[in-house]
Amino acid sequence: MRKVVRGTDLVVRFGGEEFLVLLLDIKPEDAVEVAEKIRQRVEDMKIKVNGGFIQKTISIGVCEFPTDTQNFWEAVKYADVALYKAKELGRNKVIRFSAEMWAEEKY
Repeated sequence: MRKVVRGTDLVVRFGGEEFLVLLLDIKPEDAVEVAEKIRQRVEDMKIKVNGGFIQKTISIGVCEFPTDTQNFWEAVKYADVALYKAKELGRNKVIRFSAEMWAEEKY
């Protein structure tokens, strides 16, 4: 991930398999493009295991802070909502948060 983001951006492990990527001073469409590059980089990796190869994919949720919310932790939650929407829509996708997602009862 660090090879895709700028030196001023921050990549943090946020859980077992979850990461936060904080892109500073970036347009929303550029943030989605960076997220797509990260997703593609992971999909393109081939991991050698026992003489064979495995491929992994990731789903990414994007939230624009402070536009979507003024609260940092709420922005993290919104990105998580978008992440689960990406998984719901078939995985291996980048989804930008929208207020309609938050209105769905499951979140």
